[in-house]
Amino acid sequence: MAADEKKPNILIFIADDLGWEEVGAYGHPVVKTPNIDWLASQGMRFDNFYLTASSSSPSRSSIFTGMYPSCTGARNLHENMPAYINMFPDRLHEKGYYTMLVGKTHGTNLPAVQKRFDYGSFIDWSKPWTMVDLWKDALKQRPKDKPFFMFAASIDPHRPFKQGEYEKPYLPDEVVVPPYLQDSPEMREELADYYNEISRFDNHVGQVLKLLREEGELENTFIIVMSDNGRAFQQSKTRVNMQGIKSPFIVYYSPLIKQGVVTESLASAVDIAPTLLDIAKVKRAAGLQGVSLLPVLKEPEAEVRKYAFAEHNWHVFKAYERALITKEYIYIRNWLPQLSNPVVVEVMTEPSYKTMLSAYEKGELPVVQQDCFISPRPEEELFYTIKDIHCLNNIANKKSMRKMKEKLNLILETWQMSIGDVFDESKLKQDTSDRITGKTLKR
Repeated sequence: MAADEKKPNILIFIADDLGWEEVGAYGHPVVKTPNIDWLASQGMRFDNFYLTASSSSPSRSSIFTGMYPSCTGARNLHENMPAYINMFPDRLHEKGYYTMLVGKTHGTNLPAVQKRFDYGSFIDWSKPWTMVDLWKDALKQRPKDKPFFMFAASIDPHRPFKQGEYEKPYLPDEVVVPPYLQDSPEMREELADYYNEISRFDNHVGQVLKLLREEGELENTFIIVMSDNGRAFQQSKTRVNMQGIKSPFIVYYSPLIKQGVVTESLASAVDIAPTLLDIAKVKRAAGLQGVSLLPVLKEPEAEVRKYAFAEHNWHVFKAYERALITKEYIYIRNWLPQLSNPVVVEVMTEPSYKTMLSAYEKGELPVVQQDCFISPRPEEELFYTIKDIHCLNNIANKKSMRKMKEKLNLILETWQMSIGDVFDESKLKQDTSDRITGKTLKR
């Protein structure tokens, strides 16, 4: 193969429950992510990238297929895509790529799907902090005469925290507490633990970059850094708001992308598959619902979409919400407003949640922090995200927003019809835990 025909390697680093705000390249004043920041300084930072879901397996299924969760067969948490599903790594493999799935496999747990990768190495749950060793081992064993694709899936910064050791632990008194979280000692300790795992993820990314640099492959590797959903704290993970579905998205590829570029162009997780097929000069797979971001990578002012969409389905708790995202607004419709929208169940056993719940029951919790406890909920929510980045001020009922709300609702309904997404409560999965205590329900 001639040098000018050499296909680029493709590497996706995906964190588990990393909020977009807690990355240095996005302006966080405390969390240290020097390796991710370096990739941003040498590549492109997307400031309007959104996931299709704020739960692990539905989100990851969209990434692999370029389709929305309602179309992948893995709409709900822990559902596996069917064996016949069309994934973009299949197309890469057909064109000579050596494909690797390394780390967390949420959404691709079905053996028939996993076997379609040339190499698979999965988490040692007794030592999840050794993730980087799996990544480096995978790269070292690959055939050197083929381009590679690797999905490097970390478990950091997923709960439970305090696993393994941290080089320079963060202190509770230095964390930044978002306004919708209670500023308590318990919350600060958990945020510090969360920061520790983010920096460990960054360190693991750095070790792989070092290996690629030593092999002379870094400049020929197209690299993405992203998350599968928002942080596992109140009003974040499982929400289709900014802190639930907005992800850090940093792309590095020196032959194409100028150094230190920032784009405001709207992008979705379903756009990853068509983009990577374009980069590899592989024919677009059938059924893709996203658009290629290649025009944006070449010219950051380019616009490839006006709207992005997201789903909230079962994640331990019964749910059916849909969101439409523009560069200025997030519009959310809720088909089950009679139900509360609780925090993810793994948080309910933690001291920070119990402290918040106690304050709520005593009537001492500020309104801005009560959202995970209240019911009924609004059927419609509208947030002007330019000034309300945490989606705290619902303006759906303002008279001045009536026409905008009607427009966004029509666009959302049109999108749902286009993908065959129909609400049918009889087919929804039921709660498996109590919405306040998190205790497993007996059926």
